[in-house]
Parts: sequence; structure tokens; C-alpha cells
Amino acid sequence: MNNLPQNFKNRNLPIAIFLGTLAVFTISQLAINSIITPLGLELESLNSEKNYLVEENRSMEEEIAKTNSIMVIRQLANKKLNISSDAERVIIYIEDSGVIAERQ
Repeated sequence: MNNLPQNFKNRNLPIAIFLGTLAVFTISQLAINSIITPLGLELESLNSEKNYLVEENRSMEEEIAKTNSIMVIRQLANKKLNISSDAERVIIYIEDSGVIAERQ
């Protein structure tokens, strides 16, 4: 049936094993890459969206910090509500123990 010498068959066995292993490795790498590539693209898209949202959040935090500033509140009170804190304040101290404040 087989006219090849036994010595020739023994030499080809390691080469056949190597080629079989190489084929399995190549096919497995192609399968893994076909699965990972779309996931990588989706991850990149989500990462870009995350970066955009982080910047948007930072911008909103700055806006909140600006509107919570006491100076901004005073300016808005002066301009929109005509409430001014620039008026001179007068404080009167009474040191008479006989004076009692009553509610009306």
C-alpha cells in the first residue's frame, strides 16, 4: 500500500504536527480578531462619548460655580431686583437695662 520508507514517515511527522498547529493558531487568531474588532470600535465610540460628557460636566460645574459666587449673586440682586448692599448701615447700641423690646 504505502511505498514510502519508514524513515521518511518519521521525518515528516514533526513537520505535519507543526503545520497543523500553525493552521489551528492562525484560524484561532482570525476568529478572535473578528470578534474583538467590532468590540474595539464600540469601545472607542463609548470612550469618545465619555470624554465629551466629562467635558460637558466640567463646563456645567464651572457655570454652577459662577452662579453660586457671592459676587454674581450681588450683581444680579443689584441689576434685576434693585436690591443694593451699598447703602450705609447704621447700628445703634443701647446700654440701658430698662429698655425692653416688645413685639407688636
